[in-house]
Amino acid sequence: MAALDTSASPFRAGMVALCGRPNVGKSTLLNALVGSEVAVASRLPQTTRQRLLGIWGGDAFQAVLVDTPGIHRARSPLNRYMVDEALRGATGVDLVLMLAEAPILEDAEAAAAWTPGEGARAALDAVIPLGAPIVLVLTKVDRLRHRELLLPVISTWSAIHPFEAIVPIAATTGEGLETLREVVQGRLPEGEALYDPETLSDRDLRWHAGERVREAIFALLSDELPYSCAVTIESFREQRRPAKDVIRAIVHVERESQKAMVIGKGGQTIREISMRARQAIAELTGRPCDLFLTVKVTRNWTRDPELMARLGYHQPVGGES
Repeated sequence: MAALDTSASPFRAGMVALCGRPNVGKSTLLNALVGSEVAVASRLPQTTRQRLLGIWGGDAFQAVLVDTPGIHRARSPLNRYMVDEALRGATGVDLVLMLAEAPILEDAEAAAAWTPGEGARAALDAVIPLGAPIVLVLTKVDRLRHRELLLPVISTWSAIHPFEAIVPIAATTGEGLETLREVVQGRLPEGEALYDPETLSDRDLRWHAGERVREAIFALLSDELPYSCAVTIESFREQRRPAKDVIRAIVHVERESQKAMVIGKGGQTIREISMRARQAIAELTGRPCDLFLTVKVTRNWTRDPELMARLGYHQPVGGES
């Protein structure tokens, strides 16, 4: 009989928050690590409004990734809610991945003189007091022509804070993700998995359906309009024959003029939003769906905490501020 191998590394599991300024690639990274489009990602900043858990794991580890809204200067009640969500998401975790965009630099002189922007420094300063060890993740390095210019950038960041590690990545191409896995796995505590390995997210299908509608809105409507839109799911029914989901949702806007823009001439825009969202929901569930959208004016909801709570922007279940 072969001897029992006792040299195998123990299983590690823990909570890992993804933090940083808006639009640095937090949701894109979560999707790349989980291997599924569980988080809404768009070209526009401040797309993520609520915390989302994505389950990333392998044979020897499980990292429960906490995708958080971007940390920014908050002026409205909705923006303050988003920043609070981000800081709640980074509270009590085992590790923070602080994301910052790798700067596009053309020569060594520019690299030597480079310093992080005010927003990136403010995001780091907001997370440091929470006490978790921090790994700096430099994102979007696939845009750089001269990778060697990252060395002085890394040196500058290292002088600002004693990071556990600094890892350059490109989530869209997969560059650096294996190194990031090694760094994260090595810093998780020993312990059993926190979620079933087959689980991708802590949110239910109703929530994800609403996010897919919001994702379509961000993709099709420009400027500030998407930020004035919220989505609530009125009903989500799984039909057996034929097998499909039947979903009814409301798109909330703040003014009548916004309602007209979301609907579009002859209903063209709302039909396109519905079509995109239906496709995304079907890809998520593996079933076709019927999606019925209504546009409603909920005046000044982004400025009214009570209305925000009615639309789902309130203290998360099981979480305290």
